[in-house]
Amino acid sequence: MNCIIGEKIAALRKEKQITQTELAEYLYLTPQTVSRWEVGSGTPEISLLPKIASFFGISIDELFGQTSISRAEDLVMKYSVLR
Repeated sequence: MNCIIGEKIAALRKEKQITQTELAEYLYLTPQTVSRWEVGSGTPEISLLPKIASFFGISIDELFGQTSISRAEDLVMKYSVLR
């Protein structure tokens, strides 16, 4: 999980041309903290996830790599099996 969320944060940050410092300032953290997340040496605290997702304009599910389409497919499969 460390890699997944860190890689996603790095990709979103680069896509939106935001520096680690800019993201860190928004979250009231040091740039080194963001850097550690991105290289897989740590993960954001759970209380920061909504703020990170909001910063990038995505859902928490998307932050973890779960798109709305894949989420819908998961639900269809789950409830199809239950029938």
